[in-house]
This record gives sequence, structure tokens and C-alpha cells, in this order.
Amino acid sequence: MKGNKRTFTEGEYFYKEYTKQEFYCLKMLHDIDGLHMDTITKNEIQYIEMPKGNVISIDTIPINKRDSICIKNIIISNIPFMIEQINYLNNLDIYYSDCLQWLYYNNKMYLIDMDAAFTTKIDYNYNNYDLLINFLTAFNINSSYITESLHYLNLFNEQDIKFTFYDESEKELYKKLNDPIMQKNHIYYAKNQRHIQINNKNIHIYGKSGNMVITETLLNPEITKEWELIKIA
Repeated sequence: MKGNKRTFTEGEYFYKEYTKQEFYCLKMLHDIDGLHMDTITKNEIQYIEMPKGNVISIDTIPINKRDSICIKNIIISNIPFMIEQINYLNNLDIYYSDCLQWLYYNNKMYLIDMDAAFTTKIDYNYNNYDLLINFLTAFNINSSYITESLHYLNLFNEQDIKFTFYDESEKELYKKLNDPIMQKNHIYYAKNQRHIQINNKNIHIYGKSGNMVITETLLNPEITKEWELIKIA
């Protein structure tokens, strides 16, 4: 959070001095998950209003406390929800551009503190997944399955694998599994080692970190629950 913003708490809410860009980003993001986000005016100053909770970030948790089992369990249990928010930000072309700050409220971690965020084309230079991986790494939480999933999604979205820098084994995998008429829109990671058997058109990958499946369409929540799948992108 930029240090020049006035803040205070009152009752069940936290208040932060309003900026149009931050409120726009927070409102766009949290309209999908129902986190209360509003504005008030106090002493002729406009503030953003949100629920009061604990903030989990590298700014609020000292490095010698980040291996706490309690904190790590909170983060790990929230990773699917965190990825969902990161993916939504990317789809909105909003880049967070700072160390991620999460509000822990009602057992869920909500991305907040977006006064440094800005709209831009999401690409290799500006990608919120990188910020999430940095956050997880700072708490010594494995993120290799996220990195590997995104790697394979990029691989199978190549139009001409011949003129790329992928290694020969990856090029062979592409030639073996690629369906040229299938759109590769989403990738899911399995929390178990079972072969993923779904009726949707898909590409099934046995990666180093586990099983992944690329799909054209979003999977039914019942299917993701049955096969213990985490939607990565």
C-alpha cells in the first residue's frame, strides 16, 4: 500500500482513502465473489470501505514467521480461489504491479490494496501469475504445478511448433497429442495421480508435478470436484 493514503477502522470495516483507479479495480474483481466494497465520505474525504480482517503479505508477515504451519495451511487451502482472482485480473487486462496483499476474511483470501494496479496488455512482461508465484515462493509453498501448467498451455497454443525454442521432447509431445482444430483455452491440474477421464474434448498431460488436462471449454464444477481438479487458467 502506498504510504500516503489515510486509513482507519470503524466497527466491522476498514477504510482507505479513495482513488478512482483502485476502487475501479477492486470493484471489478470482487463483484464476482461478493466481497463488500463501497465508498463513504468522512470529513469531506472519500474512502473505500471493505470488511476488516487480517492482511497476509510479505509486508505484514516477517520472514521468520512465514513457515508457520497455520499461515501456510491458510494460504494452501486458498490457492484455487487465489488463482481464480489472478486469472480474472488477467482477463480484465489489469496488472497488479506490486507484492500481492491478501485480506483474510471469513476463511478466504481476497486480493486487495490495488492502488498501484493499472490496465495494460497482459503478456510475458506484465502477468499476475508471476506475482502469485513470487508470493507463494516467499512463503516456501510449492508453485511448480502452476508454472508447469502454464508452460504446457502455452506449448499447445503454438501454431507452428517447428520454429520454437521448446526442447525436442516437448516438440514430440506436441506432435503426439495436439489437436489442431481444438481451441486450447483452459488448463486444470489434478491433486491426485489418477488418469483424468472426462468426456469433454481435452489434451491429457503427465507432467513432472502431476497430471494436467487442457480443455476447450470450462468444466462442470461436479467434474472438477470428482477428479480433484484445480483450474489454473
